[in-house]
Amino acid sequence: MPSESCRWYPDTVTHHKQGDSYTVSRGRNRNPFDLATCDARITEYARTSRHEASATAVINTLHPQFRGLVNGVRCEFLLRSSITQLGVNAVNVVVDIDPAQRRATITMNLVALAPLAVLMLDYITVGAHVGKLFALESNRVVRNMDYIYRLLHAVNQRGQPLLVYGTGEAPDWDLNILDGRVVAYLPVLPGTFTYSGEIHGLLPTIGMALRKGTAYKDLIRLHQEFHEGHTRVAAASGVLMVRGYAMHFRTVFGRVVDSLLPKGLQSMSSRLIEPEEGLGDASSRERVFVFYGDSVDELTHIPIEFYTLESYREQVPFSLRKTLADRCSTTSSILRAFKSAPKGDLPCCAYLCKGGQFTEMREDDWIVTDPKQTTYVGIENPVEQQELVQRYTYQQCEYAILSAIATDDITSDGVLFTRYFPSPCLKSLILSRAVCKKLRAIFFTKASRHYGSFFSQEDAAMLGDLNTFGIAVFEVNEQKGEVYQYIRRPGRDTGAFVPLERRQEYIKATFFGVYGSNLVAGDFEAELMTLLSGILHVKKTCQHPLLNETKPLALVTGGGPGAMEVGNRVAKSLGILSCGLIVDFGSVAAKPGAIINEQNQNSYIEAHFTYRADKLVERQSDFNLDFPIFLTGGIGTDFEYALEEVRRKVATVPPYPVILFGTTEHWGAKISGRFQANLLSGTIRGSEWISTVPWVVSTGAEALEVYRHFFEGKLPVGPNHPTNDRGFMVAAEYLAKAK
Repeated sequence: MPSESCRWYPDTVTHHKQGDSYTVSRGRNRNPFDLATCDARITEYARTSRHEASATAVINTLHPQFRGLVNGVRCEFLLRSSITQLGVNAVNVVVDIDPAQRRATITMNLVALAPLAVLMLDYITVGAHVGKLFALESNRVVRNMDYIYRLLHAVNQRGQPLLVYGTGEAPDWDLNILDGRVVAYLPVLPGTFTYSGEIHGLLPTIGMALRKGTAYKDLIRLHQEFHEGHTRVAAASGVLMVRGYAMHFRTVFGRVVDSLLPKGLQSMSSRLIEPEEGLGDASSRERVFVFYGDSVDELTHIPIEFYTLESYREQVPFSLRKTLADRCSTTSSILRAFKSAPKGDLPCCAYLCKGGQFTEMREDDWIVTDPKQTTYVGIENPVEQQELVQRYTYQQCEYAILSAIATDDITSDGVLFTRYFPSPCLKSLILSRAVCKKLRAIFFTKASRHYGSFFSQEDAAMLGDLNTFGIAVFEVNEQKGEVYQYIRRPGRDTGAFVPLERRQEYIKATFFGVYGSNLVAGDFEAELMTLLSGILHVKKTCQHPLLNETKPLALVTGGGPGAMEVGNRVAKSLGILSCGLIVDFGSVAAKPGAIINEQNQNSYIEAHFTYRADKLVERQSDFNLDFPIFLTGGIGTDFEYALEEVRRKVATVPPYPVILFGTTEHWGAKISGRFQANLLSGTIRGSEWISTVPWVVSTGAEALEVYRHFFEGKLPVGPNHPTNDRGFMVAAEYLAKAK
């Protein structure tokens, strides 16, 4: 599991207990900002004069993710704004952080800058919550104006604007780049604020609220009186209190830049504008700013710099994460990220929403679980079945991350890295509107924990749905150092994992296929080479929609040895995309009565998809070939031939020719008897033309001529052409007559 200091996820994810609902996790954990701490409490307090007191405040348990614990990151102490608004300021502040103990000690002098503040010092006591630390991490400073412009036009899940200043659609502010950072000059209301006399009676209550940690800012606002038109110039004594226009900062911190204020003016030590947490429906409100000093220039605008939140809660779309997009398309970066995963075979995952994570990921940044398989109890117990599936879902390593996205605890677009392809029990969560808008891609290394590299039918359906919803899926082969993307063929309910550089080939290709025995390769390699190299030559001048100069080619086999290996080897050697649809025959080879020659994947496959052994029939339907080629084969090949024949008979594919390599005697023994029996029984009445679809060839040159005649529109194939009693056509006979 992630360490407590992991900064890539909210606490609701890192502290999620396997098997619990995410709702429970949200109830147990908070997600503080990593640049700011909780309030420090006073442990020592002494009044040193009428206008001053010395104080020591302590934060006993800094959050492990607080960036101020990182060596080299400077922190500043921020007094509560509800204290500074009463005229009390913190000076001579010294911050001492003990990273080992995660403890911070702050010593300071509290100075009364106004008569009301003198009285307030009496009510600040030991135990008071006085302020917090803010980490001034330089790489979190916003340095690009486009970042701010994007926030002005973006909303969260509830449709609430991420950044608002003023009442109009566009804020009336000046936005500039100064000293390498974005600075917004916020206009303030034309006037100043002071307190009514009744505020004095509220001071004891304020003192009690400080000790209890109760918010009271709204109470003191009730006693603030606006003096419209009063000059906004700070005098040597007292404080200058102004208000900005209505604002909402949801995904950035704002900080007053003292060096850009009018000469002689300084902000009180509550110079931070914090993001509003959660998804509350609070309306925009005016923000109070307090200053002191001796200035002759009127304060009309307040200079604000911005600090970003944690990468996962920035609400940043994928399109703006240029480095993230680059890393997701770079094989070496993907492999480096997976290399940081925990050793072993336990399910683990990580959510990456920033390019820097690829190089910074450590083993303890991965979410690790050990789900226990559940059983199907049957339709007679639907409630129990729902509970079992729900419990199994809660155990998945991806569950907490996906739930955090769904509830807006993670707001930035990103990609999911996971050891195993996600369980279909997570489908409804992944495809929910909130998640699929942010989850841009899934990278995995294995199809299944229990079935290795072989997908279930539910997995295949989920891959199709992910493709439909625009979530890219990538398989990462760490052993080969290669990455493949799942691509659906246009207009077909099937797809494969394709090398990144050949995706467009797969999408646009005309598909040839080789069927044949895994036991014998035969002597077809030279003939197949002649055929396919000839096809490549013909396509240079051919104008057929399926064969032309711009049309790529692909060849599909079952991915095993024998005739299948011959097909893949020839295709790869010619630069034709070599594909394999691979079945897990090994898992059933040892079953009683099974006579299976285990098929290892041949080494010439470039694009692939895998199937579990019980989905053999479904695998056959996924070939979807334009031009099947049959070599010598057994029962499996006979089944594949029958399926190709049926497809053409029922018109799910056009009646393109099917090439049969071999002798008329061999194919006559397999086809003629069945065709004639069907003919005599009348079971293929009206479909006798099916006998024009298979073409027996003895050489690659003959097969090439059959295809040449087809692409030229001369081949007698399909309805409205003469039939025959054999059930197939003999290429040599036809070509002799065609001369």
